[in-house]
Amino acid sequence: MVSGFHHVGCLVSSISDAIEDYKILYPDGTVTDTWYIENQDVNVCFFTIGNTHIEFLEPQSTKSPLYKLLLKSLGFYHIAVFTTDINAEIERLESKGYKAVNLFQSPAFEGRYCAFLYNNEMHLIELIEEAK
Repeated sequence: MVSGFHHVGCLVSSISDAIEDYKILYPDGTVTDTWYIENQDVNVCFFTIGNTHIEFLEPQSTKSPLYKLLLKSLGFYHIAVFTTDINAEIERLESKGYKAVNLFQSPAFEGRYCAFLYNNEMHLIELIEEAK
């Protein structure tokens, strides 16, 4: 079951430039550490405005599956929600027509499991396993 919203993902060519730009919008915004997500070949960090997070994703090479999306100036490309049981939620969503892309452990979430799925509108949805 989905239990809450976490973030909107935004592709950027430079995390540091994106942080500077969003600090203009919201000077009190906080920034997390930056993590490398190996299976996507990206660096990620979160910029927080109140209780809302924007995840900045910076492809690290042309081999990153997100590099071509960045070239298309896609920008915001997914939303992320928490789930209490990631495997059951993947199964439930697939039974409703969602298409699973991958399941992986993310250092950005203390090694918890995350999964990307396309919904029926072809929007990318990220599930994040809640901390236990």
